[in-house]
Amino acid sequence: MSSPSNARPASNRFGPRIVLWVVIVLTLALLVWMSVFTARHNPYLSDVARNKISRSRFIETCKARVDAEVDRVSKSQNATFQTEYDPRALVSGAVSNPDPKVEGWVLISQVAVSRQGLGSQPVPFACQSDAQGAVVAQVGGGGSQPQQ
Repeated sequence: MSSPSNARPASNRFGPRIVLWVVIVLTLALLVWMSVFTARHNPYLSDVARNKISRSRFIETCKARVDAEVDRVSKSQNATFQTEYDPRALVSGAVSNPDPKVEGWVLISQVAVSRQGLGSQPVPFACQSDAQGAVVAQVGGGGSQPQQ
Protein backbone atom coordinates (compact mmCIF):
# COMPACT_ATOMS: atom_id res chain seq x y z
CA MET A 1 0.00 0.00 0.00
CA SER A 2 1.32 3.46 -0.83
CA SER A 3 1.36 6.30 1.57
CA PRO A 4 -1.07 9.14 0.86
CA SER A 5 1.64 11.81 1.30
CA ASN A 6 3.53 10.66 -1.84
CA ALA A 7 0.55 10.83 -4.19
CA ARG A 8 0.07 14.05 -6.17
CA PRO A 9 -3.37 15.51 -6.55
CA ALA A 10 -4.62 15.51 -10.17
CA SER A 11 -5.50 19.23 -10.16
CA ASN A 12 -1.93 20.27 -9.30
CA ARG A 13 -0.37 18.19 -12.08
CA PHE A 14 -0.93 20.60 -15.05
CA GLY A 15 -1.02 23.92 -13.15
CA PRO A 16 2.60 25.04 -13.71
CA ARG A 17 2.50 24.09 -17.41
CA ILE A 18 -0.65 26.10 -18.03
CA VAL A 19 0.80 29.13 -16.26
CA LEU A 20 3.99 28.80 -18.31
CA TRP A 21 2.04 28.66 -21.61
CA VAL A 22 -0.08 31.64 -20.60
CA VAL A 23 3.08 33.64 -19.83
CA ILE A 24 4.63 32.64 -23.17
CA VAL A 25 1.52 33.62 -25.14
CA LEU A 26 1.20 36.95 -23.32
CA THR A 27 4.90 37.69 -23.91
CA LEU A 28 4.56 37.00 -27.63
CA ALA A 29 1.44 39.16 -27.82
CA LEU A 30 3.31 42.01 -26.08
CA LEU A 31 6.26 41.71 -28.48
CA VAL A 32 3.97 41.78 -31.52
CA TRP A 33 2.12 44.83 -30.17
CA MET A 34 5.41 46.64 -29.45
CA SER A 35 6.71 45.86 -32.95
CA VAL A 36 3.57 47.24 -34.58
CA PHE A 37 3.58 50.32 -32.32
CA THR A 38 7.26 51.01 -33.03
CA ALA A 39 6.83 50.60 -36.78
CA ARG A 40 3.90 53.03 -36.84
CA HIS A 41 5.74 55.67 -34.79
CA ASN A 42 9.10 55.36 -36.55
CA PRO A 43 10.50 58.89 -37.02
CA TYR A 44 12.29 57.81 -40.19
CA LEU A 45 9.14 56.32 -41.70
CA SER A 46 8.79 57.68 -45.18
CA ASP A 47 6.54 57.48 -48.18
CA VAL A 48 9.10 56.54 -50.83
CA ALA A 49 6.41 55.98 -53.46
CA ARG A 50 5.18 59.58 -53.14
CA ASN A 51 8.46 61.36 -52.38
CA LYS A 52 10.85 59.33 -54.61
CA ILE A 53 13.47 59.20 -51.83
CA SER A 54 13.35 57.92 -48.26
CA ARG A 55 13.34 60.40 -45.40
CA SER A 56 16.62 59.11 -43.96
CA ARG A 57 18.38 59.28 -47.35
CA PHE A 58 16.96 62.78 -47.88
CA ILE A 59 18.33 63.92 -44.49
CA GLU A 60 21.77 62.42 -45.16
CA THR A 61 21.91 63.92 -48.67
CA CYS A 62 20.82 67.29 -47.31
CA LYS A 63 23.56 67.18 -44.66
CA ALA A 64 26.14 66.30 -47.33
CA ARG A 65 25.01 69.22 -49.52
CA VAL A 66 25.13 71.65 -46.58
CA ASP A 67 28.59 70.37 -45.60
CA ALA A 68 29.78 70.85 -49.19
CA GLU A 69 28.49 74.43 -49.18
CA VAL A 70 30.19 75.12 -45.83
CA ASP A 71 33.44 73.63 -47.20
CA ARG A 72 33.20 75.85 -50.27
CA VAL A 73 32.80 78.94 -48.08
CA SER A 74 35.62 77.85 -45.77
CA LYS A 75 38.02 77.43 -48.71
CA SER A 76 37.19 80.90 -49.98
CA GLN A 77 38.04 82.31 -46.53
CA ASN A 78 41.12 80.11 -45.96
CA ALA A 79 39.57 78.72 -42.79
CA THR A 80 38.32 75.40 -41.50
CA PHE A 81 34.73 75.22 -40.32
CA GLN A 82 33.12 72.36 -38.45
CA THR A 83 29.42 71.62 -38.57
CA GLU A 84 27.22 70.07 -35.90
CA TYR A 85 23.61 69.04 -36.49
CA ASP A 86 20.85 68.46 -33.99
CA PRO A 87 19.49 65.00 -34.91
CA ARG A 88 16.06 65.65 -33.39
CA ALA A 89 15.67 68.89 -35.30
CA LEU A 90 16.64 67.15 -38.54
CA VAL A 91 14.12 64.33 -38.12
CA SER A 92 11.28 66.56 -36.95
CA GLY A 93 12.09 69.21 -39.58
CA ALA A 94 12.00 66.84 -42.56
CA VAL A 95 8.38 66.76 -43.70
CA SER A 96 6.61 65.84 -46.90
CA ASN A 97 6.02 68.76 -49.19
CA PRO A 98 2.96 70.58 -47.83
CA ASP A 99 1.44 70.83 -51.30
CA PRO A 100 -0.10 67.38 -51.98
CA LYS A 101 0.37 67.87 -55.74
CA VAL A 102 4.15 68.33 -55.35
CA GLU A 103 6.28 65.31 -54.52
CA GLY A 104 9.33 65.46 -52.29
CA TRP A 105 10.60 66.42 -48.87
CA VAL A 106 11.23 69.81 -47.30
CA LEU A 107 13.66 70.44 -44.42
CA ILE A 108 14.23 73.75 -42.67
CA SER A 109 16.63 73.70 -39.71
CA GLN A 110 19.87 75.14 -38.33
CA VAL A 111 23.43 73.90 -38.23
CA ALA A 112 26.00 75.00 -35.66
CA VAL A 113 29.10 76.16 -37.56
CA SER A 114 32.27 76.66 -35.57
CA ARG A 115 35.81 77.76 -36.33
CA GLN A 116 38.76 76.84 -34.17
CA GLY A 117 39.39 79.57 -31.62
CA LEU A 118 35.93 81.05 -32.09
CA GLY A 119 32.55 79.95 -30.79
CA SER A 120 29.90 78.25 -32.82
CA GLN A 121 27.17 80.16 -34.57
CA PRO A 122 23.80 78.79 -35.70
CA VAL A 123 23.30 79.09 -39.43
CA PRO A 124 19.87 78.41 -40.99
CA PHE A 125 19.61 76.10 -43.95
CA ALA A 126 16.86 74.58 -46.06
CA CYS A 127 16.68 71.58 -48.35
CA GLN A 128 14.07 70.40 -50.78
CA SER A 129 13.83 67.28 -52.93
CA ASP A 130 12.11 67.22 -56.27
CA ALA A 131 10.05 64.62 -58.13
CA GLN A 132 13.19 62.79 -59.26
CA GLY A 133 14.63 62.62 -55.72
CA ALA A 134 17.36 65.23 -56.28
CA VAL A 135 18.10 67.39 -53.24
CA VAL A 136 18.67 71.15 -53.47
CA ALA A 137 20.20 72.90 -50.44
CA GLN A 138 20.43 76.56 -49.47
CA VAL A 139 22.59 77.69 -46.56
CA GLY A 140 21.93 80.99 -44.80
CA GLY A 141 19.32 83.37 -46.11
CA GLY A 142 17.13 83.32 -43.02
CA GLY A 143 15.89 79.74 -43.37
CA SER A 144 13.63 80.34 -46.33
CA GLN A 145 12.77 77.59 -48.77
CA PRO A 146 15.40 76.90 -51.41
CA GLN A 147 14.74 77.99 -54.95
CA GLN A 148 15.23 75.62 -57.84
